[in-house]
Amino acid sequence: MVRLLEVTKTFSGAVAVSALRGVNLEIRRGEMTAIVGPSGAGKSTLLNILGLLDVPTSGRYLLDGTDTSRLGERELTSLRAVTLGFVFQAFHLVAHLNCVANVMLPLAHQGWPRRERARLATDALVQVGLGHRLDARPTTLSGGERQRVAVARAIVHSPSVILCDEPTGNLDRENSTHVMDLLRRLVTPERSLIVVTHDDAVSARADRVVKVVDGAIC
Repeated sequence: MVRLLEVTKTFSGAVAVSALRGVNLEIRRGEMTAIVGPSGAGKSTLLNILGLLDVPTSGRYLLDGTDTSRLGERELTSLRAVTLGFVFQAFHLVAHLNCVANVMLPLAHQGWPRRERARLATDALVQVGLGHRLDARPTTLSGGERQRVAVARAIVHSPSVILCDEPTGNLDRENSTHVMDLLRRLVTPERSLIVVTHDDAVSARADRVVKVVDGAIC
């Protein structure tokens, strides 16, 4: 599903910084992969490249067989919108929109009719256990509920890969367990889950753990 070949990422400046150095990585369909490592190791840079939010300085990134280095910005945006779902530590929910409207947002850029967007968003919220909070706004939800709304938003368009950046970082242990139970259930033979985490309890749930140190996989 995901394949990186000799990927490097260098940030220019007064002193160039090599964030990734010759990374080779394969992630199969139906696999949960945890990416771990110390702060500043390159985990976030790696996740940004996997999420098509940044491009490598050199090397190749194949996503579901597509060589992303050959795509223009519009094609990358389209591939990201269809293939990838994102769950962040900080939830990134729109405060004045209710749960259904928040979950509908990724579909608005794909041309879905509004009624169909609402149906899919409702189905996704039911799937994460929030069918009773469809009209609630984020400010009335607990941290665990907010993260479940974020998960529903990530899966509403049935992506092949879900990328999570410290998804339990703002949650207590009980809510962290509930969210990871949910994310673990989202892994299917057709869907992969990639989680950047500092939490040993999260990485213990993964099928595979990838450690990044000084911009390299070890």
